Amino acid sequence: MKLQGEMRRRLLPNPDNQLMARVKRALRASGYAPLAQVRVMVDRGQVFLAGDVPTYFMKQVAQTRALSVDGVKALSNDLVVEREFPQY
Repeated sequence: MKLQGEMRRRLLPNPDNQLMARVKRALRASGYAPLAQVRVMVDRGQVFLAGDVPTYFMKQVAQTRALSVDGVKALSNDLVVEREFPQY
């Protein structure tokens, strides 16, 4: 309900949140289930990947997919390759 004279403030979307959503979508779209579990953080266009993956190949795929997203200025790939990955 709008009160008379009330000004509605329009909030601008946070670019870092939008970039984080695009990177997460790119990882999910890779087709590798473990990449959907990767934690993604963004700070002023710098993307940070964290979590566990079963192989070095998947670590590289995650990096490549993240770097392909428009707006990524830098990437820190802190994914850890687990020898005994429970889901793979």
